[in-house]
Amino acid sequence: MYECQGQSGGGKYFPAASAEPVGEAVYTVDADGEVGCLCFPGGRGELLGRECYGGLDLSSSIDITAFVLVFPPRDDAEKYVFLPYFWIPEENMARRVRRDHVPYDVWEKQGFLETTEGDVIHYGFIESFIEDLGKRFHIKEIAFDRWGAVQMVQNLEGLGFTVVPFGQGFKDMSPPTKRLMELVLERNVAHGGHPVLRWMMDNIFVRTDPAGNIKPDKEKSTEKIDGAVATIMGLDRAIRNEGNKSSIYDERGILILE
Repeated sequence: MYECQGQSGGGKYFPAASAEPVGEAVYTVDADGEVGCLCFPGGRGELLGRECYGGLDLSSSIDITAFVLVFPPRDDAEKYVFLPYFWIPEENMARRVRRDHVPYDVWEKQGFLETTEGDVIHYGFIESFIEDLGKRFHIKEIAFDRWGAVQMVQNLEGLGFTVVPFGQGFKDMSPPTKRLMELVLERNVAHGGHPVLRWMMDNIFVRTDPAGNIKPDKEKSTEKIDGAVATIMGLDRAIRNEGNKSSIYDERGILILE
């Protein structure tokens, strides 16, 4: 398993969006090409028992599924912490490595990716995994994409979780996506250098509507972005529930980067 993977050299961390276009895709980097140390303060054990919010992006039965826990800061000295988990069917992993030239097998050996038995995703395994996470962390809410998640949502609710539907359109996705941009530019996120999440953030293509709203576009993104979408959903719930007070969106509006 992992605690921290630092970045060597420059490069892009969490390229959710920015004012620096590359073609039609947009990236968030600072003047030095990085966003500073993204290690977990005190290691992952420090997160045990803490309040957090989940984002669940279910795949099709043969694809990768992402679940990300977002831990809001408890004071001004802390960062938002992202704790991601990923699953892929065991029997199609080797085929996907050859076809997509993505090191799923390496990530699985390193503990950054879980496999489920068979050639399709075993949703029951994921439900049990999330149930176990709920015993280690105080998961307040889980946001999910309405598409294809009906049975798992019912099962998670049966396990005692509060599950919140989350739309994938501009209305729901734009505020937390812009907030993620802001947090990155402020160097106010920590994810332990998780390579799968970093890769997915690197894949993002951000779509903009005429009103200036933004959202990740799965169809135009270069590769998988499920972890990025799950992060955005979990971040939204964390912000809206932070301190049981009014949302930061209401207090200060949405940051728009020129």
